[in-house]
Amino acid sequence: MKKSILSGAALAFLLAVCPITGEAADKGNDIADHTSAVNQTAEQGEYIKGEVIVKFEDDAAHQNKGAALNELNAQVTPDKDPVKSSFKVLEVGNVDKAVKALNNNPNVEYAEPNYKMESTWSPNDPYANRDYQYGLFTTNTNNAWDVTRGSSNQEIAVVDTGVDYNHEDLSDKTILGYDFVENDDDPLDQNGHGTHVAGTAAAETNNGTGVAGMAPESSILAVRVLDAQGSGSLANIVDGIRYAADHGAEVINLSLGCDCDTQAMEDAVNYAWNKGSVVIAAAGNAGVSTQFEPASYDNVIAVAAVDSQNNLASFSNYGSWVDVAAPGVDIASTVQRNGYAYMSGTSMASPHVAGLAGLLAAQGRDNAEIRSAIENTANPISGTGSNFEHGLIDSESAVKY
Repeated sequence: MKKSILSGAALAFLLAVCPITGEAADKGNDIADHTSAVNQTAEQGEYIKGEVIVKFEDDAAHQNKGAALNELNAQVTPDKDPVKSSFKVLEVGNVDKAVKALNNNPNVEYAEPNYKMESTWSPNDPYANRDYQYGLFTTNTNNAWDVTRGSSNQEIAVVDTGVDYNHEDLSDKTILGYDFVENDDDPLDQNGHGTHVAGTAAAETNNGTGVAGMAPESSILAVRVLDAQGSGSLANIVDGIRYAADHGAEVINLSLGCDCDTQAMEDAVNYAWNKGSVVIAAAGNAGVSTQFEPASYDNVIAVAAVDSQNNLASFSNYGSWVDVAAPGVDIASTVQRNGYAYMSGTSMASPHVAGLAGLLAAQGRDNAEIRSAIENTANPISGTGSNFEHGLIDSESAVKY
């Protein structure tokens, strides 16, 4: 008799499902107006309070430089980074006054405020903002996109209830893998869980539609191992993991599991790791410190769930065996038939990490390097070292690691 394994946030594990409907659309319009205001402020030249950049003429005498600074009662900020800059950063009382005075000094080549810069790439998806997809911002993924957005040449395998590959936010990037439930080549989602997971990891982004994915340009490999009720056999899940590894998935997301130590599952995880895949799994939703498989296995990154305030979710499993935390409460993402909904669970946290792994894979890193970058750059939020080993994932720090 085959053992049944519940998905990490399907049915019994799903704590909240809320469709994003007309109210959300109105809310999105308000956000669009706010974004315009922010862009206008940036255009007017927002700068760091009390800081000025000055570049003296190359032939300016040292005493003349000192005199210029003394007149403004300006202090030079220590340059601690490894780049030897040709300019100085000054601390001044009045930025506008200092800039004007310095630019009128014949010993100065130029002076200007120490302007603030913002990300040059902000997707136009209506729900890609802090009100709906707070996880993109608490994990600094919006800043990581200026370094990498993933690559269509690498795959994030969603081993789950399948994927609605006809969805407007998934259709152009989903690779049809295999359906181990019905034994055919059509892994269409009949539950919604896998579609939600796929959207968080790598929804189409900057297409003016719906949500943004953590790894916007990565491909999704759809592998169906859970049925319409959100459950599946150990045998099918093990086969699904091996299938994803054999088909070159750099990242495998497992938003599923059980409190059951199985050699077959551990062997499958080890097989995938040895093939070069990074395996990421939900820590489970029983709110206990008991280990949950496959998340607890050595070659898996186990993910706990936190809310928008970075507090451990009441439902999330926890403990020293859990590697990192990621947003998992009220996560907005794709569901069947071109829909969008909020879901909560460690199943929703895991694809945040899978998406980050996709960004790192696109930089040419191997699975060991990806895991190291994710864990060693995680932010030490409350609970680090007890509820989870390394803290909340930080996408910007990871892609620069």
